[in-house]
Amino acid sequence: MNFETPLSALFPGTSGRLLTALVDHHSADAAEPLPLDELSRRAAVTSTQLEAALFRLGLLGLTEPRRKGDAVQLVPGHVAWDALRRLADLRDAVADMVREEAQARLHPAPAYLALQGAVAEGTATHPADLLELIVVPPLSAPADWPDHLAALVTHLSRDLGNVVVHRTAEHTAEAEAMGGASAVRVF
Repeated sequence: MNFETPLSALFPGTSGRLLTALVDHHSADAAEPLPLDELSRRAAVTSTQLEAALFRLGLLGLTEPRRKGDAVQLVPGHVAWDALRRLADLRDAVADMVREEAQARLHPAPAYLALQGAVAEGTATHPADLLELIVVPPLSAPADWPDHLAALVTHLSRDLGNVVVHRTAEHTAEAEAMGGASAVRVF
């Protein structure tokens, strides 16, 4: 999956690039008008293409009514912005998903579980980009616990659309050294 530009992946062409630029603007300063030339530059879209796409977004209520050529004024409290912002940055959703799936599939829970790699960083752009799980099994892990961990890895690979792998450490200090500062701890 393309985690770096997911809106463009979901909405190819003008619409995806425009939505990405508008979500970035909404996150930075939703109350400020966005001049068309600035929006055109950010979205890499011509002003002619912008007008048609902005008209459609206006019909959804994401932008205030405007005349052709006027700056874009977002409707900051529109219900869709939160969903679009979550789609634009899936890192938290990935961490939440891994946490929930690990809780459901690994009994007892791991002593430590962290994520690293391009998927965890939100920079993955290709299905071959990795999500690496760094795991410390619980002290009381049953004999089939590694099988459940392998099943979790397979499940996550399918649901995320990216390759998921795992490394196992004996203790938390070893796991933290494996992951370094970029690891996202979920357990």
